[in-house]
Amino acid sequence: MLPREALRTRRDPVIALRALALILTAALALGAGACGDEDETGVGEDPAGGAVSFMVTLDPDGPDGKRRQLAEEVGCEAGSDDVVCQAVAELDPADLAPASPDAACTELYGGPDTVSLEGTIRGEQVDVELTRSNGCEIERFDAAVPVLQALFPDYEPGESLAP
Repeated sequence: MLPREALRTRRDPVIALRALALILTAALALGAGACGDEDETGVGEDPAGGAVSFMVTLDPDGPDGKRRQLAEEVGCEAGSDDVVCQAVAELDPADLAPASPDAACTELYGGPDTVSLEGTIRGEQVDVELTRSNGCEIERFDAAVPVLQALFPDYEPGESLAP
């Protein structure tokens, strides 16, 4: 046997073992991905195990406006089919996070509306002030609009801008 052939025959089992390890790892990863989705949480349940309880304060025409400020406390029990709790179940606190300082935000003004959310949503502490002062802020604000409209059915974002 030539030295190259001897080297090749020694590597063949190592290569086969590595390939088998990769195949087993992929199979385990696929199997793990299929598991765990069986216990889907119901509406109003907190998937992180924390409370769903927060205060919403809405000022539809901003701090200098004439309309009164609206406030509601929201609390959702596990499995609640309440319209507000359904809207909260779809609210992702990550969507309320401030835009990156490097983000390029359009200079669109969406109205003087302001809202504050303070409490716990999906196990995450939330304490945010939302405005409609530019494109990035409008995007954050719009994430909360389904909850706002469930709480205050007559509310339309930016309505105070209408002639």
